[in-house]
Amino acid sequence: MSEAELKSAFAAFRAEFEKAIASQLEGNSEPFKALWSHKPDSMIFGAQGGMEKGWPEVGNRLDWVTGRVRARLTSLENVSTAIHGTMAMTADFEHMIRSLDGREFERTLRVTQAYRFEDGAWRIFYRHGDEYFPSGR
Repeated sequence: MSEAELKSAFAAFRAEFEKAIASQLEGNSEPFKALWSHKPDSMIFGAQGGMEKGWPEVGNRLDWVTGRVRARLTSLENVSTAIHGTMAMTADFEHMIRSLDGREFERTLRVTQAYRFEDGAWRIFYRHGDEYFPSGR
């Protein structure tokens, strides 16, 4: 696959990712889980704390989060994207309205994800997310 084809496939993948992360926040983990590598080196440092490694743990973590977090994605702000051959990484802000105990509040996660092209498709194999607090600078 040419570099241009890999980049085009990644752009389509990211469009699917935006829909899938919105579904994840609304309580349906299946579309987001479908975008993940199921290989043993997949890993997540989630915004709710902890670290899981390997697909069974990562998949279980994503299901666990859907039972705890309800939010509405308001925008996905890409800060940086790097694609080099069959590897890619992104740094994003995920802006949302989170519902908790009957109240809604704005929340932004800063998220770094790593991807690889495997078995003919782009897949997430690493995610680190935490809450964003402006530095004031």
